[in-house]
Amino acid sequence: MLKLLTTLLLILAGLNLMAQNKTTVKGIVADSSSKVPVEFATVAIVNAKDTSLVSYTLTDKNGVFKLSGISVEKPAKLIISYVGYTTFRRMLDLKKDAVKDFGTILLAGHNLEEVVIKGERSPVVIKKDTIEFNTEAFKTRPNAVVEELLRKLPGVQVNVDGSILVNGKSISKLLIDGKEFFGNDPKVATKNLDADMVDKIQVYDDRENDPDHLVSETQVAKIINLKMKSKIKKSTLGKIYGGGGSRDRYETAGILSNFRDTLQVSLIGLANNLNKTGFSGQDLYSMGGFDRSGGSQVYDGTFGGRGYGGMENVASGGININNNYGKKLKLNLVYFFTHTERIYNSQNYNEQFLPDTRLVSFSQNSNTNKNNKHAFGGLVEWVPDTINRIRYEPKLNFGGDNNLNSNFGNSSNTAFPKLRENSYDATYKSNNIDFSHNFNYYRRLKKKGESLNITHSIQLSNNEGDRFSLNNIVSYTADVKSERQDRYEDSWRKSTSVDLSLTYNYPLLSDKLILEMNAYSRYSSNKDQLSLSEKNPLTGTYDFLQVNLSNDLQRNIFTQNIRPQLLYKISKKYSVRLGVKAELMDVKNVFNYGYDDIDQKFNNFFPSVRIDGPSMSFSYDERLDLPSISQMQPIVRVYNSLYKTTGNPDLLPSRVRNFNFNLYKYNYSKQINFNVYSGLNFSNNVVIQQTILSSAGANTTTYVNRNGNANGYMGINFGKQFKKSQKWQIGLNTNVNLNLNRRPFILNTDEGFENSFYTTLGENISFNYNELLNINARYNFTKQMTRYKDVNFNNVNTYSHTIGSDFSLRWPKKIILDANYSYNYNPQIAEGFPRSSHLLNLALSLQMLKKDRGQLKISVYDLFDQNISVSRYAYNNAVNISDREILKRYFLVTYQYKLNIFKGK
Repeated sequence: MLKLLTTLLLILAGLNLMAQNKTTVKGIVADSSSKVPVEFATVAIVNAKDTSLVSYTLTDKNGVFKLSGISVEKPAKLIISYVGYTTFRRMLDLKKDAVKDFGTILLAGHNLEEVVIKGERSPVVIKKDTIEFNTEAFKTRPNAVVEELLRKLPGVQVNVDGSILVNGKSISKLLIDGKEFFGNDPKVATKNLDADMVDKIQVYDDRENDPDHLVSETQVAKIINLKMKSKIKKSTLGKIYGGGGSRDRYETAGILSNFRDTLQVSLIGLANNLNKTGFSGQDLYSMGGFDRSGGSQVYDGTFGGRGYGGMENVASGGININNNYGKKLKLNLVYFFTHTERIYNSQNYNEQFLPDTRLVSFSQNSNTNKNNKHAFGGLVEWVPDTINRIRYEPKLNFGGDNNLNSNFGNSSNTAFPKLRENSYDATYKSNNIDFSHNFNYYRRLKKKGESLNITHSIQLSNNEGDRFSLNNIVSYTADVKSERQDRYEDSWRKSTSVDLSLTYNYPLLSDKLILEMNAYSRYSSNKDQLSLSEKNPLTGTYDFLQVNLSNDLQRNIFTQNIRPQLLYKISKKYSVRLGVKAELMDVKNVFNYGYDDIDQKFNNFFPSVRIDGPSMSFSYDERLDLPSISQMQPIVRVYNSLYKTTGNPDLLPSRVRNFNFNLYKYNYSKQINFNVYSGLNFSNNVVIQQTILSSAGANTTTYVNRNGNANGYMGINFGKQFKKSQKWQIGLNTNVNLNLNRRPFILNTDEGFENSFYTTLGENISFNYNELLNINARYNFTKQMTRYKDVNFNNVNTYSHTIGSDFSLRWPKKIILDANYSYNYNPQIAEGFPRSSHLLNLALSLQMLKKDRGQLKISVYDLFDQNISVSRYAYNNAVNISDREILKRYFLVTYQYKLNIFKGK
């Protein structure tokens, strides 16, 4: 600890000395012919010896640039570049406290016969909608992974859960040389591939489903494409690690990739009992600990302990194959197998306030689930020429579940301190299979702006299961009878849907007014069969069929709609869409068991409006939501003496009106992003439960339509980065989110509205010095308020605070210290439940062997053994508190080894 404090003091003391040897470089960039300022030109200062980036910026709309804090001690070079212009290069003769003003720098356009001089490359190049980063300008430590390289790039933000934002916008996928890598999860690549494998990083808009560029940029996510170095095209790369620790904790994982020109084959696998489930929530790469690469022990299980509780063992493995057949045909195949064992233990406390009493119930739950899943996926993309594109994606998943559930509870009210006790035990086994495919054909037609887009999809699902259950209710009042139920359920669910969509775009008056004509047809069929039988005490077999607790339901829906829409481009940056969708829906509800079918036909017109600008969008649309067929089934179901429900065949569909607004701004030169997003929808004829709850806890429900349902959200996000220097990097991010929900309800004789407000405020500050010291500090405040209208119910407030920090120090050489701390406080949690906790994780890593290919790590998770998972929420004049078992303290020793074999350039 003394060495650590000494190092920090030396770093801080050196800041003042370094500041005394700094200067500023500024100027204006303009076109040599027109003298018009050039916006978004890349201005970089690089080290004259190794061309590593010293500082960087982009010119503003007036062509102005300014770079401050430039060291005068090392020789440097100024590089200014912009696509279509000759690159400007100039050695810098910098002097302390003397501003270097270049005045106006004129860039000349390229000549057709100009000779291209190979030399240092600009760190950032903007080519229309593509931003290209040259990785040689962004130095990372030896053995760094792609995620660490991304953290250094201007405008790129890597969150603690491993998700990535570019200029404040999320990315939809990460590609390697234009190919998908284990599906659409970017973290598999960013946490496992080495940074020194990458030559360039390209960022561009995801226009796969919008080839005509008709969707607003505010609605389009980003794609990151990693262009690998030439030597990687013939190489074998991989890593493997394994470890064990206290409480029988263990982990092992590995990845191996083989590159051969256009062919890439990767194998990946893991096994652990640290709650690292799947490949989107684990960190195969663990050099130096658990958070420096962006993992979070709470949310993704990098060190286990996911926030919502449970204990999990997982064993997974998969293969990814990519191959390009020339430049026209692309093939991707993926297979995963996952075996998961989950154990969930929890306890729940519920207070229900009724006019004549207060009903209190407490329960303890235990659930064990074993799941096997096989997942196959593929992609075939053929682009025979510049006007045609065909894309086909099939997926097949199949597997099975084995589930054990046990529950014990008791209830009381103000009159009876011991109202009842109940226990429930069940075993459930199921097998399921799902298949889907998506086919897309796009053709650009002769006239400019004229195109045809055809999309076809199929979804098939089949699930079969068997359940044995034993339910025992012991009542101490005459209002509820005691009973014992021994049941067997044989269930079968099957769903089928087929979709076909055609979109034709045709410019009417030049390219400013475009007719977008869409025709859509969909057929879906859903079958739900359930046979429930009681055990015969005389024969010991399940031969008493309970007809009113069994199902033989089928819903067939045939939907056809046509949507003409006019797109008017007011200017290059602003456009408006006006459309109307004429929809015909034919619904057939089949109940069987002697009940009459219900046929429904709906003819509707849904208007739509959309306004798009360079940084904003607004939209309005409507849709129809059907009640479920089980809610409409005209029978009374008596599950037991505590719960009875009645279907309502007269239920109407709900009409939903939806508003959305999005404002997005990013300032390249100042590295500031600002985003405001909101949505609001109103529903008429929404389906709700009408509940009658007795003082003894007996629940009788039916379903009715009510108006007045509404829900909405609004969020504000502000981020500022300081990445113009490669040594010092600072990131600030503030976000505010508000969710509201207005829900009608009926409880006994009370009918009103429940208004829920959910607000979160988050602040995150990140600091990095030359890959030596990394600190992330965060604070989150959450408040949930529940208010009732037209009834005399109690208001409920729930709020929580979370504060934490991640710390990483790479000093002395070969040694890495990581720490993660968080404090959680929930003051409204009832007595008997933990209200606060301190969570501290530590890891000490020693890198060894040539090029740091080996690493030994000693770590501890939850050092204070205080990890908790408690939640509180309100509904229908009730308050519920839940406490779930979660992963607790353990120590772990892990060793990792990397493999790099290069076959040649």
